[in-house]
Amino acid sequence: MEWLYLDDSYLKEFEAIVQRVEENRVFLSRSAFYPGGGGQPHDTGKLVFSRGECKVVAMEGEAHVIDGPLPEVGEKVKGIIDWERRYRIMRAHTAVHIISGVAYKKFGVIITGNQLYEGSARMDLSFESMSKDLAMKIIEESNRIVEEGLAVKTYYIDREEFKRRKELMRVSPHLYDKYEKIRIVEIVGFDAQADGGTHVKNTKEVGKIILRKYESKGRKNKRIYIDLEDKE
Repeated sequence: MEWLYLDDSYLKEFEAIVQRVEENRVFLSRSAFYPGGGGQPHDTGKLVFSRGECKVVAMEGEAHVIDGPLPEVGEKVKGIIDWERRYRIMRAHTAVHIISGVAYKKFGVIITGNQLYEGSARMDLSFESMSKDLAMKIIEESNRIVEEGLAVKTYYIDREEFKRRKELMRVSPHLYDKYEKIRIVEIVGFDAQADGGTHVKNTKEVGKIILRKYESKGRKNKRIYIDLEDKE
């Protein structure tokens, strides 16, 4: 499977060939649909083909889960991403990277988990204690990075370089053992992390980050909930 979103998070439409169909699951030669993982939910959208169209309501690995009529094996289809939903998730994902970068650089803590939603997110950080003042400092500094309008880019490094660059490992390193090339998402001039998800091209696209609440989820695990200010 060729995953098109890895090199272009802004690809809204693509063409592919149906490889096989199993019940309501369609397997394509390539796809721009994000399959889900790493806290980022799967994409939704639709497939358009000669006899009509169907909804893509979920992803199960490489399978596009379909609601509606099914295309035939060997048929060419056009995939169309639900872009508004995807973009709101992209903004949230980049916001989480900014916040985790601030937490790592300013306080030496790492992200221990996250879940992205449309225009919001929750994330766990390895703080032993958390206060409203500390949470607000993190969000204020994150909004400063947003306003700097820093470029966000992706590239690949080999596994040996990844092992040498410990600062890139914000989650368990063994999760990357199966990859020969590691995808890096870099906020230029600020932070870089190994990551396989979709992101905006510039931090200003994130918009204002709003702290909704924080709570303790364990001795060294404090959770922050954020919302993104709606854009006009």
